[in-house]
Amino acid sequence: MLKLPLKYYDESGRILPPKWLYVQLAFFCLDWVIFIFSLASPSQTDTLLFLFYPQANSLGIALLASLPIVVSLLLLSQRERLWKRNLTGWPRALLPLMLLGISCAFCVVLYHEALVKWQFELFQGIRLLVSIASLYVVSQSRHLRWMVEDWQKGK
Repeated sequence: MLKLPLKYYDESGRILPPKWLYVQLAFFCLDWVIFIFSLASPSQTDTLLFLFYPQANSLGIALLASLPIVVSLLLLSQRERLWKRNLTGWPRALLPLMLLGISCAFCVVLYHEALVKWQFELFQGIRLLVSIASLYVVSQSRHLRWMVEDWQKGK
């Protein structure tokens, strides 16, 4: 008996990650997207970065905080290659990495709010709410737990 509907399985019978997970993880990688886009136009790099990160060290802190999320996305995207190399222990690290990255993003938002003396900013408010909701959803998701259990079996 299948734990999930058939659409949540790949051709090999492994549980696929939920679509919402990719959207959620991409949201937490926005700092990397902003950084890369700012480098794409070298003449306006400083202007673009100052628009999103008025404090000098905010970007660096945000990039470091989102590294666990980036590693999670890399593991998710390279799962077939890792399985072909008989590497099956990495799925155990997925949920802790995601939770660590989301927690770090939450702390970065609190740090930024403390820097601006708790003045309301819409973007930071959205990030705060998404961080709280993401912590709950990722920690309580049966789909993710079943996926990790399934992936630990390997081939």
